[in-house]
Amino acid sequence: MTTESKELALTDREFELFVRGAQSIKCDLRSQETEFIAFVLGRLGLRPGELCHIHEDWINWRRRMIEIPQHDPCTKGKDGGLCGSCKQAVRQKVEYAELSLEEARMEVLQDAIGEKLPRHVRSQIQGLHFAAVEGDLDHEDVERQLELILDDAEAVGNHEAIVDALDSAAREHMEEATITTEEAAAMEWSPKNPNASREVPFDFDPRAEIVVEEFFDRFEKWPESQTTINRRVDTVLERVDEFDVDKTTPHGLRATAATFASSHGLGTLALQAMFGWSDISTARNYVATSSENAQRELHQIFSQ
Repeated sequence: MTTESKELALTDREFELFVRGAQSIKCDLRSQETEFIAFVLGRLGLRPGELCHIHEDWINWRRRMIEIPQHDPCTKGKDGGLCGSCKQAVRQKVEYAELSLEEARMEVLQDAIGEKLPRHVRSQIQGLHFAAVEGDLDHEDVERQLELILDDAEAVGNHEAIVDALDSAAREHMEEATITTEEAAAMEWSPKNPNASREVPFDFDPRAEIVVEEFFDRFEKWPESQTTINRRVDTVLERVDEFDVDKTTPHGLRATAATFASSHGLGTLALQAMFGWSDISTARNYVATSSENAQRELHQIFSQ
């Protein structure tokens, strides 16, 4: 969750206005969908992509948990294929896996190939390839400067053999990293990171619990696209007089849930588990900036 999303978090009062805006939508179906968005994103803290793919199989009614799986084949698109957001994720996976020679060299320099070089030489070569990956050097510049680094180094062995071994390992790594469109498609839908496969309780907030129950009394799954989630949020922002059209976003609602949970005392590790962050520093950021937590602790200290 980015800092930008956190800045779009709603206060408790603003969240209530958002819920009222959702309830005021005249179409009963759209109103229920929008209220579901409000509570699943704004109180339970799911990601928009998770909400888009949620269905009743994810709900453990006995334990009152939403169980987000590691993989759940997407059939929301045309003729049971991938939805638009999953197709975009496939393109990103394929593009990300296509390493340049310079990127692959950086990877293998951290392994056995790099360990054969003196530390300062390895560090220079890594810095050179980092500059290339950032776009500051072209391939010819890299090869020329690599040769100069090896020429200046002592006791590194046959320069040509070193470059050949580096390139051989790099090209092997590139082949291993490559993923086809078909392979990437078979992975969708999957959560954003390994920590995002998690269990999210929904009974700590009675209103959220009722909204989840009533939604699945009517639907077996989220019936719309991820784009529709954006549109439903925009509709509420247009209906509430106190809101600007850029007041929040679906990700801003998720940040609302994180702020709400932190302000009510949920600790760092529990926040990370609930929200599925890969980096615990994100959870620490919410705990550290919660004035309600500070106020609560002060009352506890000075009331003794």
